[in-house]
Amino acid sequence: MPTVRLPVPSGDVWARTDYETLPDDLPVRVSLVHGNLVLNARRRPVHQRIARRLATCIEDAAPDAWQVDMDVDVLLDDDELEPSEIAPDIVVYSAEHDLYERPIPADLVALVVEVVSPSTKRKDRRIQPTLYAEAQIRHYWRVETDQTAPAFAIYTYELDDATGEYVATGVHHDRLTTTVPFDLDVELKTVREP
Repeated sequence: MPTVRLPVPSGDVWARTDYETLPDDLPVRVSLVHGNLVLNARRRPVHQRIARRLATCIEDAAPDAWQVDMDVDVLLDDDELEPSEIAPDIVVYSAEHDLYERPIPADLVALVVEVVSPSTKRKDRRIQPTLYAEAQIRHYWRVETDQTAPAFAIYTYELDDATGEYVATGVHHDRLTTTVPFDLDVELKTVREP
């Protein structure tokens, strides 16, 4: 396996300008969380297939005001000392955002979805939802696969304005029907079947 050499940050922590200088063709996925560079495991094909299929269902239902993409950078916190920029599995964001610009500001994002993998359980269940809530992203969905839970399910959450935290709005095993962030009706068999 080739050695990966990353540039050194300009200070004690990684600034957004340092993060933006990373090459696009790194053999690992990286995120920026509170000024720290976080290396992420490569995704398994089953993870990518579930994410792609769900993203397609969401995109097919999305009104023209929204666009849907996978694995695109979202700027959660532009703090000069401890910025956070993460690429969720699926992002639903305003059509006003220029497709040639990255990252997507969190205030343009309506929904983020994470597909839980064996190596990302803690991050997808605890760490990232907290970061998304702090960035005031209105909706968060967590997809539990047969690899990570006893049964395939999509857990949906909405931001509670009073607490600034997510509250559960449903657990969907066979069908996901919702009106937020827009009308969507998905038979989950089409998402989970190999």
